[in-house]
Amino acid sequence: MENIVNRISKWYRDLPEKKKYVEFITAVLSVPVMLTVIIINLSNLNQQKSATNKAANDKTTPIQVIITEGKQGERKEVPIDVPTTTSVPCTREVGPVSILSPRENEVVVRDPVCITISTQSSYCSVIWSYRLDDGDWSDFTDKNICLHNLSNGNKTIQLKIKSALSNDEVTLQRSFIYQGNNEPTFEPSPATSSANL
Repeated sequence: MENIVNRISKWYRDLPEKKKYVEFITAVLSVPVMLTVIIINLSNLNQQKSATNKAANDKTTPIQVIITEGKQGERKEVPIDVPTTTSVPCTREVGPVSILSPRENEVVVRDPVCITISTQSSYCSVIWSYRLDDGDWSDFTDKNICLHNLSNGNKTIQLKIKSALSNDEVTLQRSFIYQGNNEPTFEPSPATSSANL
């Protein structure tokens, strides 16, 4: 140990006079800077880890399904991207699912009527097929569904929900009443009044 101290002392004495102070101050100041960088990096890593754990513990994920119905019963899908990321292993069954909206026998007046499904994130992702009022079943997809330009009256939507990784399947059905305003409305203009006649 004395040998190392003697070498450092000799090295320090051999330095030119001004250079000694500059190098000493630089060495002393670089230690806290390096410690600060290490502490900040460790803090950022811990925050990322806790955010990942918090996202993995999230239990319920709503999914919105959109069906469009054109003229004369023609159906077309409107693609809406739903980000799906799975970082933890999932159960390969469908799991508990339910239709959140519209509610059973709800009177709906808005256009489009969007179907919202609730699933649990501990289960693997699901895909679905649908039909409206005993029509033909659609292909299985994970795209959102909304009902556009519906005729007024009682409506029944059926969903077959299937695990994307297995053949486990659940069928859900929901009835609701659509009372939208599909007819154009005409309002008298402010310029036309009985006083002008």
